[in-house]
Amino acid sequence: MSRTVRTLAALLAALLLLAACGGREDREEQDFVLYYLLEGEPVHGSALDWEPYPGEADPGPEELLTALLAGPTQEGLTSPFPRGVSLLSWDWDEEEPGVLRITLSEQYGALTDISLTLADYCIVLTLSQLEEVEGVEIRSGGHSAGYRSHQTLRADEALLWDSSIVQAELGEQEAS
Repeated sequence: MSRTVRTLAALLAALLLLAACGGREDREEQDFVLYYLLEGEPVHGSALDWEPYPGEADPGPEELLTALLAGPTQEGLTSPFPRGVSLLSWDWDEEEPGVLRITLSEQYGALTDISLTLADYCIVLTLSQLEEVEGVEIRSGGHSAGYRSHQTLRADEALLWDSSIVQAELGEQEAS
C-alpha cells in the first residue's frame, strides 16, 4: 500500500475520532473528570466516558467520590452504581503507601460480574487522577468482594481502548 493511502487512512481515522468527540474539550484540558458508563451498548471501544468534575479546584477523595456517586449530569452517560450507594468512609492503607481504601454502603455489594467491574473502574479511574493515589481498594458494607482476582485496583489495569479493533477497522477500510 502506498504511503499516501496510509496517510489518508490515518487522517480519516483522526477525523472520525474528532467527530466522535462531539466538540467536547479534550480530557487533558480538564483538571479532574468523573467516569461513567455510556448509555446503550458500545459497538466498538470503551463502555466508559467522562464528564468534567463540577466542584472546586483541588478536590480530595471524598469530594470526587461524592460527585461521582451523585451521578452524571451530561446526556449520554449513566451511573454504574445501584440507587442509594453512599460513601461510608475512606482512609489510606498504612502498609501500602498510595493505596486508598474506600467503604461504600451495602448497596454496592449487589453488583456482580461486569457490572461490578465497570463500577469499580469508574471509581478507580476517577480517584487515580489524584496525585497520591496509586491504587484503590473498594469495600461494601465493610467487606471486600471475594471473587475479585485482587483487591487493590489500579487505573493502568483498565483497557479503555482496544487498539486491535481500530487496526482491524483501518485494515478493512484500506482493503476496500
